Amino acid sequence: MSEEQKDTFRDLWWLGAVVIIGLFFYYTLSDNPKAPQEIDSSGYISHKVESTITADPNWLIGESRTCISNPLDVDSARELHKPVGYALWGLQCGDGDWHKITITFWGSQVQTGKKAAYWNCIRTSESFTCKQTEAY
Repeated sequence: MSEEQKDTFRDLWWLGAVVIIGLFFYYTLSDNPKAPQEIDSSGYISHKVESTITADPNWLIGESRTCISNPLDVDSARELHKPVGYALWGLQCGDGDWHKITITFWGSQVQTGKKAAYWNCIRTSESFTCKQTEAY
């Protein structure tokens, strides 16, 4: 291998290393909303998503409730510009009014082939945190 080829190979190797390190920082340490925020002990990835949730005024901070979302069908996904099976678009947690708020979800965003996803949601002082419990 000539010296010129060695120099080119070395330059490409360093460029690749810089790109990999940059992607690592972009997806793990940034505030990028598309980047996973955390991974819990069950392997769930957190997603902070602006969504809608039914919440009545009697829902206390720290209280948990079982909620349900219905993954989007083809027509709804097209209308909302989301993928088919997207399950984070709205949570029904009782008879309260619908509220649009950023929610921290722990679970799968897309659940193709499922009719319902169940969540254990806890009201926090600022928002809601919902962990997926099952899907059918």
